[in-house]
Amino acid sequence: MKTDKIFSLVLALSFFLFLPRVARANEGLVDLRGSGTSGACFASSIYMDGVYKVMATCRDLKIALTPEKNKYVLWMEDETGKQRRLGEIVSGKLNSQIDQKFVRMFVTVEKDGSTYKPSEDVLLTGTMREIDFGAGVVPVTAIVTPTPTPLKQEVVVQNTDVVAEQGSLGGTVASVFKIVLLGFGALLVVVGVTSFLSRRRSL
Repeated sequence: MKTDKIFSLVLALSFFLFLPRVARANEGLVDLRGSGTSGACFASSIYMDGVYKVMATCRDLKIALTPEKNKYVLWMEDETGKQRRLGEIVSGKLNSQIDQKFVRMFVTVEKDGSTYKPSEDVLLTGTMREIDFGAGVVPVTAIVTPTPTPLKQEVVVQNTDVVAEQGSLGGTVASVFKIVLLGFGALLVVVGVTSFLSRRRSL
Protein backbone atom coordinates (compact mmCIF):
# COMPACT_ATOMS: atom_id res chain seq x y z
CA MET A 1 0.00 0.00 0.00
CA LYS A 2 2.75 2.42 0.96
CA THR A 3 4.75 1.48 -2.17
CA ASP A 4 1.73 2.25 -4.39
CA LYS A 5 1.39 5.73 -2.89
CA ILE A 6 5.09 6.48 -3.40
CA PHE A 7 4.90 5.24 -7.01
CA SER A 8 1.84 7.43 -7.71
CA LEU A 9 3.60 10.47 -6.27
CA VAL A 10 6.73 9.89 -8.38
CA LEU A 11 4.59 9.40 -11.48
CA ALA A 12 2.68 12.65 -10.89
CA LEU A 13 5.92 14.61 -10.33
CA SER A 14 7.43 13.17 -13.50
CA PHE A 15 4.33 14.17 -15.48
CA PHE A 16 4.61 17.80 -14.37
CA LEU A 17 8.37 17.97 -14.83
CA PHE A 18 8.28 16.75 -18.41
CA LEU A 19 5.34 18.86 -19.54
CA PRO A 20 6.37 21.64 -21.98
CA ARG A 21 6.66 24.77 -19.91
CA VAL A 22 4.33 27.55 -21.03
CA ALA A 23 5.31 31.14 -20.32
CA ARG A 24 2.48 32.75 -18.40
CA ALA A 25 2.32 36.14 -20.09
CA ASN A 26 5.94 37.04 -19.56
CA GLU A 27 8.91 37.34 -21.82
CA GLY A 28 8.70 34.44 -24.23
CA LEU A 29 8.63 33.02 -27.75
CA VAL A 30 5.82 31.72 -29.94
CA ASP A 31 5.95 29.42 -32.97
CA LEU A 32 2.73 29.85 -34.94
CA ARG A 33 1.78 26.91 -37.13
CA GLY A 34 -1.35 25.68 -38.88
CA SER A 35 -2.64 22.28 -39.87
CA GLY A 36 -2.93 21.96 -43.64
CA THR A 37 -2.02 25.62 -44.13
CA SER A 38 1.13 26.85 -45.79
CA GLY A 39 3.18 29.41 -43.95
CA ALA A 40 4.42 29.95 -40.43
CA CYS A 41 5.22 32.81 -38.08
CA PHE A 42 7.71 33.31 -35.27
CA ALA A 43 7.06 35.89 -32.54
CA SER A 44 8.84 37.17 -29.45
CA SER A 45 7.56 39.12 -26.45
CA ILE A 46 9.95 41.25 -24.39
CA TYR A 47 8.88 43.23 -21.31
CA MET A 48 10.14 46.83 -21.54
CA ASP A 49 8.96 50.12 -20.00
CA GLY A 50 5.79 48.61 -18.56
CA VAL A 51 4.57 46.95 -21.77
CA TYR A 52 5.17 43.74 -23.72
CA LYS A 53 6.90 44.57 -27.01
CA VAL A 54 5.93 42.01 -29.64
CA MET A 55 7.84 41.39 -32.86
CA ALA A 56 6.76 38.80 -35.44
CA THR A 57 8.07 37.56 -38.76
CA CYS A 58 6.20 35.27 -41.16
CA ARG A 59 7.07 33.17 -44.20
CA ASP A 60 5.11 31.68 -47.10
CA LEU A 61 1.75 33.26 -46.28
CA LYS A 62 -0.51 33.37 -49.32
CA ILE A 63 -1.06 36.81 -50.81
CA ALA A 64 -4.84 36.38 -50.50
CA LEU A 65 -7.04 33.61 -49.20
CA THR A 66 -9.93 34.98 -51.28
CA PRO A 67 -10.31 38.22 -53.28
CA GLU A 68 -12.15 39.75 -50.27
CA LYS A 69 -10.11 38.26 -47.44
CA ASN A 70 -6.54 39.31 -48.02
CA LYS A 71 -5.42 40.82 -44.70
CA TYR A 72 -3.49 38.84 -42.05
CA VAL A 73 -3.97 39.96 -38.45
CA LEU A 74 -2.11 38.78 -35.33
CA TRP A 75 -4.07 38.37 -32.10
CA MET A 76 -3.29 37.54 -28.47
CA GLU A 77 -5.29 35.60 -25.89
CA ASP A 78 -4.94 35.73 -22.11
CA GLU A 79 -5.55 32.98 -19.53
CA THR A 80 -9.25 33.87 -19.27
CA GLY A 81 -9.79 33.57 -23.05
CA LYS A 82 -10.00 37.31 -23.68
CA GLN A 83 -8.64 38.22 -27.13
CA ARG A 84 -7.05 41.43 -28.33
CA ARG A 85 -5.66 42.59 -31.67
CA LEU A 86 -1.90 43.05 -31.90
CA GLY A 87 -1.91 44.35 -35.46
CA GLU A 88 -1.90 43.60 -39.16
CA ILE A 89 0.97 41.60 -40.61
CA VAL A 90 2.36 43.65 -43.49
CA SER A 91 4.96 42.16 -45.83
CA GLY A 92 5.36 39.28 -43.37
CA LYS A 93 6.35 41.55 -40.44
CA LEU A 94 4.73 43.01 -37.35
CA ASN A 95 5.95 45.29 -34.57
CA SER A 96 3.48 45.99 -31.77
CA GLN A 97 3.12 46.37 -28.03
CA ILE A 98 0.51 45.57 -25.40
CA ASP A 99 0.17 46.15 -21.68
CA GLN A 100 -1.84 42.98 -21.03
CA LYS A 101 -0.51 39.55 -20.16
CA PHE A 102 -1.17 36.72 -22.63
CA VAL A 103 -0.47 33.03 -23.18
CA ARG A 104 -1.37 32.42 -26.82
CA MET A 105 -1.16 34.06 -30.26
CA PHE A 106 -3.04 33.31 -33.45
CA VAL A 107 -3.31 34.66 -37.00
CA THR A 108 -6.59 35.20 -38.81
CA VAL A 109 -7.39 36.29 -42.35
CA GLU A 110 -9.68 39.32 -42.51
CA LYS A 111 -11.40 41.62 -44.98
CA ASP A 112 -10.33 44.62 -42.89
CA GLY A 113 -6.87 44.74 -41.33
CA SER A 114 -8.00 47.17 -38.63
CA THR A 115 -10.86 45.03 -37.28
CA TYR A 116 -11.06 44.54 -33.53
CA LYS A 117 -12.88 41.21 -33.57
CA PRO A 118 -11.20 38.09 -34.99
CA SER A 119 -12.96 36.09 -37.67
CA GLU A 120 -13.34 32.31 -37.55
CA ASP A 121 -10.66 31.88 -40.23
CA VAL A 122 -7.74 31.03 -37.94
CA LEU A 123 -4.72 30.06 -40.03
CA LEU A 124 -1.90 29.81 -37.48
CA THR A 125 -1.76 29.42 -33.72
CA GLY A 126 0.87 28.97 -31.02
CA THR A 127 1.35 29.14 -27.24
CA MET A 128 3.94 31.15 -25.33
CA ARG A 129 7.06 29.32 -24.16
CA GLU A 130 9.90 30.44 -21.95
CA ILE A 131 13.13 31.73 -23.43
CA ASP A 132 15.86 29.11 -23.00
CA PHE A 133 18.98 30.96 -21.87
CA GLY A 134 20.93 27.74 -21.38
CA ALA A 135 21.86 25.50 -18.47
CA GLY A 136 22.03 27.15 -15.07
CA VAL A 137 20.14 30.30 -16.10
CA VAL A 138 16.71 30.75 -14.56
CA PRO A 139 14.13 31.97 -17.11
CA VAL A 140 11.90 34.96 -16.40
CA THR A 141 8.63 33.67 -14.96
CA ALA A 142 7.15 36.85 -13.49
CA ILE A 143 7.58 40.60 -13.56
CA VAL A 144 7.33 41.65 -9.92
CA THR A 145 7.98 45.16 -8.63
CA PRO A 146 8.84 45.01 -4.91
CA THR A 147 6.93 47.42 -2.68
CA PRO A 148 9.21 49.07 -0.10
CA THR A 149 7.97 49.05 3.49
CA PRO A 150 7.78 52.57 4.98
CA LEU A 151 10.28 53.19 7.79
CA LYS A 152 7.65 54.79 10.04
CA GLN A 153 5.52 51.68 9.92
CA GLU A 154 8.44 49.52 11.06
CA VAL A 155 9.14 51.87 14.00
CA VAL A 156 5.50 51.73 15.08
CA VAL A 157 5.50 47.93 14.93
CA GLN A 158 8.74 47.64 16.86
CA ASN A 159 7.56 50.02 19.61
CA THR A 160 4.10 48.51 20.08
CA ASP A 161 4.96 47.13 23.53
CA VAL A 162 6.38 50.46 24.65
CA VAL A 163 3.28 52.33 23.48
CA ALA A 164 1.07 49.79 25.24
CA GLU A 165 3.02 50.23 28.47
CA GLN A 166 2.77 54.02 28.21
CA GLY A 167 -0.96 53.74 27.57
CA SER A 168 -1.55 51.50 30.58
CA LEU A 169 0.56 53.79 32.82
CA GLY A 170 -1.41 56.84 31.66
CA GLY A 171 -4.69 55.00 32.34
CA THR A 172 -3.57 54.18 35.89
CA VAL A 173 -2.60 57.80 36.65
CA ALA A 174 -5.95 59.03 35.27
CA SER A 175 -7.85 56.56 37.49
CA VAL A 176 -5.94 57.65 40.62
CA PHE A 177 -6.56 61.31 39.76
CA LYS A 178 -10.31 60.66 39.40
CA ILE A 179 -10.41 58.90 42.80
CA VAL A 180 -8.61 61.82 44.46
CA LEU A 181 -11.02 64.33 42.91
CA LEU A 182 -14.00 62.27 43.98
CA GLY A 183 -12.68 62.06 47.55
CA PHE A 184 -11.97 65.81 47.62
CA GLY A 185 -15.51 66.54 46.37
CA ALA A 186 -17.00 64.26 49.04
CA LEU A 187 -14.92 66.04 51.72
CA LEU A 188 -16.20 69.45 50.56
CA VAL A 189 -19.80 68.22 50.76
CA VAL A 190 -19.27 66.91 54.32
CA VAL A 191 -17.63 70.17 55.44
CA GLY A 192 -20.41 72.23 53.90
CA VAL A 193 -23.19 70.20 55.54
CA THR A 194 -21.43 70.29 58.94
CA SER A 195 -20.98 74.07 58.71
CA PHE A 196 -24.62 74.59 57.79
CA LEU A 197 -25.86 72.47 60.72
CA SER A 198 -23.60 74.19 63.27
CA ARG A 199 -24.85 77.65 62.17
CA ARG A 200 -28.46 76.56 62.46
CA ARG A 201 -27.94 75.33 66.01
CA SER A 202 -26.33 78.60 67.06
CA LEU A 203 -29.44 80.46 65.92
